[in-house]
Amino acid sequence: MADNVRGWLRRLERVAGLTYFWCYQRRRQSDGRMVENDIPLGLVADLRDDAAAWLKVGELGLIEKYINNPITQKPTFGDLCAAYFKDGLPFRKKDGSRKAKGTVETYLYHIETFILPRWRDTVAEEIKPLAIRNWLFEIHDDADYTWQTCSKIAGIMSLVFSFVDDNEVYAIRNPLDKVTIPASEEEHHEIRVLLPHEVLTLVERLPLLVKVAVLLVAATGVRISECLGLRWLHVHWGEGKILVEQTFRRGEVQRRTKTKSSKGAVPMCDLLSACLAEWRRQSPYSADEDFIFASPTLNGMKPLWGQSINADYVKPAAVAIGLVAPGSRFGWHRLRHSISTWVKEDTKDITVAQTLLRHSDPNMTAAYIHESFQKALEAQRRYMQQFLGAKSPQLLLRQEPELLAMKSASEAIQ
Repeated sequence: MADNVRGWLRRLERVAGLTYFWCYQRRRQSDGRMVENDIPLGLVADLRDDAAAWLKVGELGLIEKYINNPITQKPTFGDLCAAYFKDGLPFRKKDGSRKAKGTVETYLYHIETFILPRWRDTVAEEIKPLAIRNWLFEIHDDADYTWQTCSKIAGIMSLVFSFVDDNEVYAIRNPLDKVTIPASEEEHHEIRVLLPHEVLTLVERLPLLVKVAVLLVAATGVRISECLGLRWLHVHWGEGKILVEQTFRRGEVQRRTKTKSSKGAVPMCDLLSACLAEWRRQSPYSADEDFIFASPTLNGMKPLWGQSINADYVKPAAVAIGLVAPGSRFGWHRLRHSISTWVKEDTKDITVAQTLLRHSDPNMTAAYIHESFQKALEAQRRYMQQFLGAKSPQLLLRQEPELLAMKSASEAIQ
C-alpha cells in the first residue's frame, strides 16, 4: 500500500539482479497526475531484508529529501535514470528491439561509474551544457580518459534525457544537444599492419590451438568473437566458405552477429581449408556441433576466451619477435586490419576487402557485393600462398597435442 508519509519498498528484477527500490509519489509536470517514482537502493542479495532496505533509505535521506522537503517537486537526474532503467535501457531507440546483454551492461557501467556520482541529486532541468562540458574535460584531463570514452559517456547521458522527453515522462530539454566533444583523431594511433611472412613467424611460436585461431583470423578477417563462436558445421568444405552466424562474448554464445552485414559467409580457399581439415583431424572435438576452438577444461562445452589467449600467448609471442613493443597494444583486430590492407593493395579493389570483412556500405548494392566474393576468395588464396610459402598445412600444424599448455588461458575461463 502506498505510504505518502515515508514511501514504500519494492523488489524489482533488473539486469544486475533482484533490486530493492524505495518508491514515493510525485506530481508529474507534464500532466499534473500523481505518479510513482522509484530510487534504487541496492541488490536484494546485499541488503537481504526490508529492515536493511529502510536503513538504506535513512542513510540516503530520501524521505527528508523527497517527501518532507521535496526539491520544488522537480525531478533530479537520478529520477530520470530511474525511469530510463525501468523502461528505456533494455530497448534500442531506433527500432524498439531489445539491446544485447553486453550493450546493457556497458550502458549501466557508464551511468553508475561516471554519470550518477556527479549528477544524481542535481535537478535535471538545471543541468547546463557548460557544466557538462567542464565535467567531461575533468574526466579527460584529471582521470586521463580518452575523448572517445568521454564522447560515449555524453552519448549515454543524452539518451537518458531524450528518453524521458520523447516518452513524456518528464518535459525536460536535452542539454547535451549543445555540448561539443573535442575531436579525438589525435588519439587514434597508426596501426602497424602485419605482412604475411610476419604472421607466419608469429604463428610458428604459438601452441597448436592458438596457432590455428590466429591462422583463421589472419586469413579471413573475422572478429575474434566470431572466430570463437564457430562450430565445425559452419565450415562448408565443398563450397569454399565459412558461415558466420553467431559470436562468443563475455562467456556466452550469442546467436547473432555484431551487425546485419556481419552475418554471412567468408571465403575459405583450398590452403585454408587444408589447414582447418588438419586441425579437425587432430582436435578431440571434431563433431559437427563441436566448437572449432573448444576449451579442453570445459570438456568442449564452450570455446576458449579470446582475451585470455591473446594475453597469455599471442601478444607475448608478438613482443618476443619484435612485432610490437612490450608496452604497446596488440590484439586480434590487428590481424583484421592487416588482411584488409593487404587485400586492397593486392587487388586495387576496395569492394573485395569490404566483402571479406562484411562491412556495410549504403552505396554498395547486394549484387555488387556478391560479385566480389570470388575476388575475395582468389585474394585469400594468394595471401595464404605467401603466408605458407613452401610449408604444407601438415608441416605447419605438426606438433604434439598441447591442449594442456592452454592451462593458464583455460583457468581464466573458470
